[in-house]
Amino acid sequence: MRPVSLLLAWAGKLTRSAFVLPVVVVWIGFGLRAFGLQNQSLWFDEGWSWHLAKMSLGDMAIATAADRSPFLYYAMLHVWLKLAGESEFAMRYLSLAADVAGLALVMALASAVMRAAKPVYPKQPRAPMLAAGLLYAASPFAVWYAQETRMYALVSALGSLSTYWLLRWLREWTSTQTLSRRAVLYSALALTAAVYSHYYAIFLLPAHAGVVLLVLALAKRSAAEPLNVRLAVRVWLHWVGGAVLTVLAIIPWLLVASPGFAYDDGFAFPLNTIEGRLHDWLIALASGVPARAAPAGWQVLIIGALAILVLGYAVTHRLRELLILVALVVFPALAATVAVRVFYPYRSVFHPRYLIYIVPAVCVLFAGLVRVRGLPRLALLMGLAPPALLSLLWVPALWANYSDPTVARDDVRAATRHVVEALAAGDLVVMTRDHFAVRYYYSMIIQQRPVSDTRWMAMPTGLHGVLDNDVEWVDALNAFRPDRVRLMLWQDDVVDPQQLVESTLWPHGYQIGEYNFGSIRLPLYHITDWPVREAPWQSIDAVFGDQLRLTGFWSSAQSYAGDWFYVVLLWQPIRVPDAAYRVFIHVLDTEGRIVFQKDKLPLNSLIPMTRWRPAQTIRDPYATVVPPDTPAGLYRIVVGVYDESGARLPVRSDRATDSRDAVSLGMVQVIRR
Repeated sequence: MRPVSLLLAWAGKLTRSAFVLPVVVVWIGFGLRAFGLQNQSLWFDEGWSWHLAKMSLGDMAIATAADRSPFLYYAMLHVWLKLAGESEFAMRYLSLAADVAGLALVMALASAVMRAAKPVYPKQPRAPMLAAGLLYAASPFAVWYAQETRMYALVSALGSLSTYWLLRWLREWTSTQTLSRRAVLYSALALTAAVYSHYYAIFLLPAHAGVVLLVLALAKRSAAEPLNVRLAVRVWLHWVGGAVLTVLAIIPWLLVASPGFAYDDGFAFPLNTIEGRLHDWLIALASGVPARAAPAGWQVLIIGALAILVLGYAVTHRLRELLILVALVVFPALAATVAVRVFYPYRSVFHPRYLIYIVPAVCVLFAGLVRVRGLPRLALLMGLAPPALLSLLWVPALWANYSDPTVARDDVRAATRHVVEALAAGDLVVMTRDHFAVRYYYSMIIQQRPVSDTRWMAMPTGLHGVLDNDVEWVDALNAFRPDRVRLMLWQDDVVDPQQLVESTLWPHGYQIGEYNFGSIRLPLYHITDWPVREAPWQSIDAVFGDQLRLTGFWSSAQSYAGDWFYVVLLWQPIRVPDAAYRVFIHVLDTEGRIVFQKDKLPLNSLIPMTRWRPAQTIRDPYATVVPPDTPAGLYRIVVGVYDESGARLPVRSDRATDSRDAVSLGMVQVIRR
């Protein structure tokens, strides 16, 4: 038994070592991030990272000046790809390494918060540090973006490093009454690097300002020893100097990049409300990614954990520590959401991942009360309850990261392979947006399976922008004259809200089939009518509710039962509509009964009628399948507009046969095969 006793004694000494348990936590985090690193396909943004990293550094700087994030991460990825290669595993490993370093910084940050709040600790407790590290290791939000070829893990690590040096600087001052320029300089440099990785890191500045002011306000060492005001002013000026250094360091880049980093997408986005964006961020924190539905009762678990936290920090007389952590969590979130609401109310310039650097402070906050020795049972339970409640949210979400296909990234890899394998000579492949993840996989696939006489193009051309006319698209079709057109549609509701690409094909051919990979649609069309030209519009003059004028339309003259039926409307607002009205297309039999129909918001929810402008001409497409059991014959097509209550707008038209709330567009012949 002696060898066993020696082994147990040796293991006990190791666990009491200051470094062994933190190293174990780091390895746990590494394992959770490395597991399945290349299982999921690269998605659109990761393809963009690959595309930028392949550029020369000069071209990269020019390209990122027109993007929403600066060049630092892409420059690092540029160097990394030369060393590690361009496999999915290699490209994502840079984010993994950054987040594992961030995990170590989370534990250091926990220690720094405790020491900044109470500079003279008799003995630094390790349990809160380890608990914070374990929480961050298992955070589905952090793990998701540690497995993505993007800059978010790097921003999180750099933000934690900047906050760590700030707290270390404040602890040195509160404990020794001396100032170290080096620590505040390190904090400023780390924050500058974070901003050069993503612009939203700048919102750490209000948090740091709040922390400095809190420490200054609570810095009385005792009633007999009041605050040294002159020294406090020097502390504030030192921090302001570091903040000014950060701002001055990024101003040259902003002078070049400011027109591009918040570019106008060209489509209307729902109003950015402060509460709405904060709600989005909380859902991402609770569930890992916004695409995943928030778990049931998540508000109750978070509110309950926060209530226990506030009570526990108050009971243990650690309100200073609580206030520091609340400042690190709340101030960046409020600053970012207020700025977005004020400056970009209708732009898509916010995503919860932009504020991922708040997650380390959240982990430290929820783990701050954890103790394992020397406490009554109630205090022990009070410390363990908040991280336990958070774990009830995070552990299932983390498992879903690996196992739930409904929240996986779109399988661009499989979609691209499917398209390549189905290509025939003379085909044209058209992507909505220049999808660089598709280009990445295409470049990998054709090395193994060369494809002859195929063409790939993006519509609209370029990374950004919205397709607002079909001139370029029609010219491209007539120049190539493909037999078949394979569309790779992703976010086409954003970049082609009028469906100009797809609806241009409807009058000139027919759809052979469609295969989908998540939100990637792959319809295939055969073109029979050359040259492709503008649709043969039929004129009409119908005014709905004195708000909307229908000036033209095109519809299928005949459709097969079980096949597609198409209608395209041309709207011209008379004034800005006062509501987000819906439109119905009804196909009626000779008795006036609805045989089939299509009801929807014109265009889509991103561009409701309330965002339309007078004098615009808006193409509004409708596609539906004729029920297979529809009898052959002629059917009448009518269109109308109604509000959310179902009440139809009155209509005046140039057609005497129309009713008061609908307009007839003509007839369609249904044919049975």
